[in-house]
Amino acid sequence: MNLITAQKAALLKRAVPLSLGALCLWLLWQESGALDWRAVRLALHEIPPARWALALLFTIGSFWSLAQYDLIAHRHFSTGTRESVARRAGASAIALGQVIGFGPAVGAAVRWRLMPNLGHTRILQLTAFVTLTFLAAWAILAVGFALPQITGHGALAFLMLPLLVVSAGVLLLRVPKIRLIDHAIRMPSLPAAAHLLALSLCDMVCAALALYVLLPAELGLPILPLISAYMLALGAGLIGGTPGGLGPFELALATLITHVDAELLAASLLAYRLCYYAVPCLAGAAYAIVAQPDRSTRRANAPAPLSGLRAEHVIATQADALGLHTCDAAACLLRTPHTLTLFLGATHGSLAPLLPELRSLARKQNRFACLYKIAGRDAAALRRAKWHVAPIAFEAVIDPRGYTLEGARHRQLRRSIRKAQNAGVEVRHLSNPDWHSMARINAAWAAAHGGERGLTMGRYCRQFLQGKPIFAAFSDGRMLAFITAVETSDAISLDLMRHLPDLPSGTMHALVAAMIEHARLTSRREVSLAAVPHARLAPLAKGSEGLVRFKTSFGPRWRPLYVAAPSRIALLLAGLDLWRSIRFPAPLAVPAAVSADVDWDEETRVDEIALFDEPVRKTG
Repeated sequence: MNLITAQKAALLKRAVPLSLGALCLWLLWQESGALDWRAVRLALHEIPPARWALALLFTIGSFWSLAQYDLIAHRHFSTGTRESVARRAGASAIALGQVIGFGPAVGAAVRWRLMPNLGHTRILQLTAFVTLTFLAAWAILAVGFALPQITGHGALAFLMLPLLVVSAGVLLLRVPKIRLIDHAIRMPSLPAAAHLLALSLCDMVCAALALYVLLPAELGLPILPLISAYMLALGAGLIGGTPGGLGPFELALATLITHVDAELLAASLLAYRLCYYAVPCLAGAAYAIVAQPDRSTRRANAPAPLSGLRAEHVIATQADALGLHTCDAAACLLRTPHTLTLFLGATHGSLAPLLPELRSLARKQNRFACLYKIAGRDAAALRRAKWHVAPIAFEAVIDPRGYTLEGARHRQLRRSIRKAQNAGVEVRHLSNPDWHSMARINAAWAAAHGGERGLTMGRYCRQFLQGKPIFAAFSDGRMLAFITAVETSDAISLDLMRHLPDLPSGTMHALVAAMIEHARLTSRREVSLAAVPHARLAPLAKGSEGLVRFKTSFGPRWRPLYVAAPSRIALLLAGLDLWRSIRFPAPLAVPAAVSADVDWDEETRVDEIALFDEPVRKTG
């Protein structure tokens, strides 16, 4: 019964717009009976050749914009399809779909004919992406620009359109993906959305201009009202569901442009249909028939690694949306919803050769290019390269080789450790961890602190912690707290710090001191106590003041860290994207994906499906 009900609902959803389209066609037929068709033919013949040429030129501009839509869709899904193939297939699919009708179905069939290597699922995803994003862009432009112009409140567009654009951007930033039942749908990134909106505007303006130049010049129609009327008429055609919007489009346009002679408007619309529909349809059909199906794919290469590894890179291998070049390189690539971030180590050379490639890779993924936690020397080099740089954090660094707790600078640290010892706290370096107790402590800590953080901040995962240094504090044989670290050949970095509520004072100090002593005994040259936010970012990091006091007690050297992006707006949006990815992390990446054998461009996050891909799976 439920299946029958669902089928009836689906048929009803299709029948309503088709019925409206059929009604509009009938009304258009009734109206056409009153036209003087001899005058229509005369007006059609009087259109100068130059205006036909201009209309075809604007048609090319419109379809160029539509072809870029498919290119952005291919980047969204990382298909590896050549850009020229993606553009031509997209333009052909749209040209045929808008004339034949049932645009998504026809478009999917044409794309499948030209790119069979992508498979049915990916073709349907590409078609759905192009269709839905175009409708969203049209809605923003129609409400924010066209309606104020048509209703005589053109100045309101200067308020409405930016408000809608900003609202859409905030929505995408806050909700990078949505869940439907057991699927996660990845939304377009901010750069992709901005490009799609601009392309939609370019497409509709060019299409409206193709109609405009075919209208008699002596009418002197204002260009902005005509573009606005075209946008709204296009929406009527989309809702009507008829091939090319035939019927609803013409009726809406005739209603909105009332001061044009009916015969002149009919002639211009016929000429427009020839230029914008018939010619592209014939060209698209010829290409779809003649072109050889593309069966090749390619992957972009990651940037060449820099020398000098940061221990914190090992933590980053847990990150959601991680694209990792190699585990033993000096840099790794972090993929967040809107940003491709190069997470650098200590560099011994110029960054200049890396920047164009990073920007190219980011563009091919519809993401902002960003460099994160870079040192002062690299920040200065980026400023010289005209990148925009901002301080983001200070990293507490210690040289353990001559480290001692003696001296006045460590008086407070010694006092804190003594308090823990007097409370009966015993610190151990665990070789056989009690995973059950650690998981219990981690859950209690996460509940008290609003959940774990992510990206370059570690999260508890037994698979990830296997074989890494773990130090735990016990009282009467019961584990109270633990810390973990990650190591490289000459450095060690603090990772997790987890504890139960009502912890004896000085316990965490004693654990970190034990880690520093471990680094000294194993001849490490550097211990990183991780970073604290820059003062201007403190409001975004609750409790950062206490963290600064805690790390200061160890007498570290504070190393400033910076974030960089090609423009101010990219820097701001990339910073917000990184903050959100830290504060609200996605489920953990598969630990096995952190391998030098894995192609950096492969998705390592298993919970994310781009558009109706496969059920969600979680690991870790």
